[in-house]
Amino acid sequence: MSNTTFQDLKNHVRISDVAEHIGYRLNTAAGKKYLEYRLYNGNTKVDEIVIYTTSYSQTFFSRNGYGDKGDVVNFILNRLHLFSGYQGIGYDAVADILCKLSGKQPKHENYVVSHNEVKFSLDNYDITCNQKVIYAYLGKIRMIDANTISAFIHNGSVCTVSRKPKNYANVAFPYRVLASPEEVVNFELRNYNPYKKEGYKGFCSGGNKSTACWIASFAPQWNDVQSLYIGESALDMMALYQLLPERMRINAAFISLGGNLGYGQIKDIKHLFPHAVIYLAFDNDLQGQIYDVEAAYYLVKGKEPKLFKNAAGKVVVKLDNQELTINDSDFNSKTFLHSHGIEAEWLRIIKAQGAKDFNDMLKNK
Repeated sequence: MSNTTFQDLKNHVRISDVAEHIGYRLNTAAGKKYLEYRLYNGNTKVDEIVIYTTSYSQTFFSRNGYGDKGDVVNFILNRLHLFSGYQGIGYDAVADILCKLSGKQPKHENYVVSHNEVKFSLDNYDITCNQKVIYAYLGKIRMIDANTISAFIHNGSVCTVSRKPKNYANVAFPYRVLASPEEVVNFELRNYNPYKKEGYKGFCSGGNKSTACWIASFAPQWNDVQSLYIGESALDMMALYQLLPERMRINAAFISLGGNLGYGQIKDIKHLFPHAVIYLAFDNDLQGQIYDVEAAYYLVKGKEPKLFKNAAGKVVVKLDNQELTINDSDFNSKTFLHSHGIEAEWLRIIKAQGAKDFNDMLKNK
């Protein structure tokens, strides 16, 4: 087995190309000394990066801070939640993404990192419960009511976090690994600047995003959970909790995968929640339909499928020894799973009605 550095892959992929691939827009008014790209969620700016180009490489930093800077490897590693259809976790996932973006076939090799990996530590953060910050963002911006916010604060799934020695607090959602759910291994960070009218979304530098997820349980013990809802965003799952009838909240739990589905995030679900009916509550769009099939196939069959949208705009599905190509307009997860016998009594799919996700559905009520 040969050793390969990331340098071979980095030479073929620029940060600016990756940024555009995942939806960043070039700010043409920024000037000529550097490139400035912005990422929007609707009309809300969620990230802004500056890219410096030399004759042989590009480096970046994010104006959102928290150590989000470096080369193309750092850029992808800190944004794995914005990619889909990759294999592996951590640097293996980055290598797989770089291979695909450079047009190379992924190889089973040991990729040697040429720089030090940032390590996540809770000691680097002040963890508090600043209710003014929490209610201002979740209530005023996300339209989540006070009772719902209070319920999630009470079970420890929402708090505020600031990096030492800084004192600016963001709304934080603790991330845990299902195999050891008592340990916090990352925080998803959210906030909104009313003066700049900009939103912020990020994760702690070096935190686990590949096998960790956000978990909020309203049952006395993990194995008491009767209904488990899995979605792409903690905000969507809080909104879903608010939209559910009160009787359906009892002994329910909610999981967010942070915008990306990694099989390492869900592989221990049935072990931690052995009696739960699982509701796949991904977004009401093509990517959400793809996540439905990926999650269902893995949970029912115990195998990792490959699904992605190709350059022609069609959905490619690889299950066992068969490969299917389906027009995106014809791809429906419930229909696909039923026709291929990928079903279980304890697995269901729900979607936001008349909206992309449950938070939008809540706002539209």
